[in-house]
Amino acid sequence: MASVGNGYLATIVGTNTQYISGVFNGLNTRDPSHRARIPATLAITVAESTPYACALDLQNGIYYRRSTVSKYPGAYVEQKWYVHRTLRNVAVHVLTLHPASSSAPITVSLSNNAGSPSSDFNFTATNTTNTQTAMNGYILVPEEPGSPHVHVALSYSKTPATFTGTNGNATWVAYSVAYTSLEEQDPVAAAHTQYVDMTQAAEQDVEAAHKQGWAQLWVSGIEVGGDLHLAQAINSSLYYILSSVRDDWHYSLSPGGLASNGYNGHSFWDVETWMFPSLALLYQDLASSVLQYRFDRIPGAQAKAKSYTPPYAGAMFPWESAFTGQEVCPSSAPTGQLEQHISGDIAYAVRLYWFLSGDDAWMKSVGWPIVQGVAEFYTSRVVYNATSRLYSINGVIPPDEYAVNVNNSVYTNVVAVYSLQFATQVANHFQQPADPKWSEIASSMIIPFDTKQQIHPEFEGYHGQTIKQADVVLLGYPLAWNMSQTVLRNDLEYYSARTDSNGPAMTYGIHAVLWLQLGEAQNAASLFERSYANIQAPFCVWTETPQGGTTNFITGAGGFLQAVWAGYGGVRVAQDGVTVDMTLPEGTSLFALRGVQYVGSDLYLATDGVSLYMRVLSVSQGAPSLTVHTGQGTHTLTTNPPKLQKERVQNVGTENP
Repeated sequence: MASVGNGYLATIVGTNTQYISGVFNGLNTRDPSHRARIPATLAITVAESTPYACALDLQNGIYYRRSTVSKYPGAYVEQKWYVHRTLRNVAVHVLTLHPASSSAPITVSLSNNAGSPSSDFNFTATNTTNTQTAMNGYILVPEEPGSPHVHVALSYSKTPATFTGTNGNATWVAYSVAYTSLEEQDPVAAAHTQYVDMTQAAEQDVEAAHKQGWAQLWVSGIEVGGDLHLAQAINSSLYYILSSVRDDWHYSLSPGGLASNGYNGHSFWDVETWMFPSLALLYQDLASSVLQYRFDRIPGAQAKAKSYTPPYAGAMFPWESAFTGQEVCPSSAPTGQLEQHISGDIAYAVRLYWFLSGDDAWMKSVGWPIVQGVAEFYTSRVVYNATSRLYSINGVIPPDEYAVNVNNSVYTNVVAVYSLQFATQVANHFQQPADPKWSEIASSMIIPFDTKQQIHPEFEGYHGQTIKQADVVLLGYPLAWNMSQTVLRNDLEYYSARTDSNGPAMTYGIHAVLWLQLGEAQNAASLFERSYANIQAPFCVWTETPQGGTTNFITGAGGFLQAVWAGYGGVRVAQDGVTVDMTLPEGTSLFALRGVQYVGSDLYLATDGVSLYMRVLSVSQGAPSLTVHTGQGTHTLTTNPPKLQKERVQNVGTENP
C-alpha cells in the first residue's frame, strides 16, 4: 500500500498505525528502541463498499480511493487522505458521497481501523464530544535510563457510525492533530487548539496550502521523457523520501521510511550514503536537517566511543541511531559493535554538503564539530605497526555484512583516510589547530591492494567469497578514490561476479554508475534496469530485495536516484566546481535535472541526446560565478541577478529542450 507523510507524521493508508518521527519506545539495544506505534485516527472504512479505483497523486501528496456501495447501484464514495506538508501536525481525510442521482439520499456506515491498543504507550481518552475525540499518553520505556518519557497527544474527528448525503454530493471532513512534548510543553492543549482551528477553516483552503507546500518541493526534481515507467520510478522514489523528512524537524530518515517500523525506524549509513546525496543536490534545507540530527547527537557518539575497552576518543557514531544517538542495534547483531565505517560516511556527507552549499557559517558551527569528532575517533581507533610503519583498523564489519570481524576493510580504511584529510582541510580553512596525527595516519593507512590481479581486496585475507552488496566498488563512486581506469574496471568486474544476486538493489545502481563513468553505456543499461526492479506495482513501493524484505525501502530509492543523476547525469561535485556528463537513459528522449543547488544558485541541466543545456534558474545575493566542467571544457556561468544566464555547450540550445 501507498503511504502519505510530511516528515513529521506518516501512515500507510488504511492501516491501523501511524508514526511520529523521533518518537521511540524501548530500551536501547535490549528491546530494542523502536518506532512507537500510535493507533490510526483516520483509517476510515466504508461498510459494504468495494474499491474500484485508487491513485497516489505524487505531485500533491494525496491518496485517493473510489468505492462502489452495494446498497446503492450507480453511487460511489470518494475518499482522500493527506498529511499536511506545511501544517506539520495535521492529517486530513475527506469523504464525499456521490449518489446515482441528485435527489437520491445515500447513507453509509463508517468505522476507524484503529487496531488494538498500542503496547508502546499508556494512552487514555480525554475531551470526547459528539464530533471530537482526544487521547494522550507517554511512551512506556525510554531509550536510555534518564531519557524522557515522550508525551504524545492527539485530537481528532470522531468517526460517526453513519453519514448521510441528500440533495446531491455530501462531504465529511475529518482532521487529526498530533503534538509531542518534544516540541510543546503542553501537547494536549496544543493539539486541541489546532484541532479547533482546523474545524473552523475551509477544507479547500487547507488543501490548497498543502498542495502549495508540495509545489515548493517539486521546484527541484528529475525529468525524463519517453519512458513513463522510469519517470514514475524516479518521482515516486523522490516522493517517498521527501514524505519522510522535513527541514524543521531534525530526526533524520530510516530505511523503511517514516510510515513503517522497518529496521525499527533507526538511522543507519543508509541515510548519509544512499539517501542524503540526492537531498544535498536538490533539497539542501532537508539535507541540512539530516546532518543537524547527527550534530545534535554528538554526545551519544562520544558516549559510544567511551563504552569500549579501552575507550576510544571523539565521536563514534552508532551503527543504528534513534532518539538519543547512542547505539540501539539489537544486541544479538554484531554490526552494532563492529560496523564502524558509518562515522566516515557521515563525515563524507558533511564534505558533500559543504562543497554544494559553500556555507562556511554552517560548516564552522555544525559540520566542523562532526568532522573533528570523527577524526579524533579514527585517530584513537587505528593500530600502528612499528615494523611496517603503517596503520591498521582491525576487527570490523565492512559494507559487505557477510564478512565479520575482519582486518583492514578497504572501504572502512578509505573513509577513515578521507575523514582525517578532510578534518585537516577544514581546520586549516578556519585557522583551527589540526592534530598532526591526522595527516600522518591518513598518509600511512593500509589500503589493501593486490598487485598481481590489480584489484582492491575487500579486506586482508579476502579470497573471492560471495559478498552481500556494493563494497569495494564504492571506492569508484561515490568516494572517487585515486586509481586508474584499469583498476576501477577490474574492481567492478571482479566484484560484480561475486555479489549475491538476492542482495539490495543499490548495488546495481552503483555498478551502472561506474560503467557509465567508464564510458560503456551498453553495459550500464541492464544494471540500471535492475537498480529499480524492486519497485512494486501499483504505487511504486520499494522492497529491499526481489523477494521482499523491508517494504517502502527508501534506501533502495536513494541508490536508484544516484544511478540517475550521478550515472546518466554524470554529476560530480568538488569544491572548485561541478562536473556534468549527461547521457540519455536508454529509451528516453529527454533527461533533465531541475533545481540543482550549488553555492547559492539553482541550475537546470538537460540533454536531448544531441545538446547539453545549462541554465541558472535563480541566484542568492552574493553567490559566486559557477564553474561547470563538461567533456567540451570548463564553462563559467555568471550569476549576476536578476539576469537569467545561459551557457552553450556542444551544440547547445539556450531554451529547454
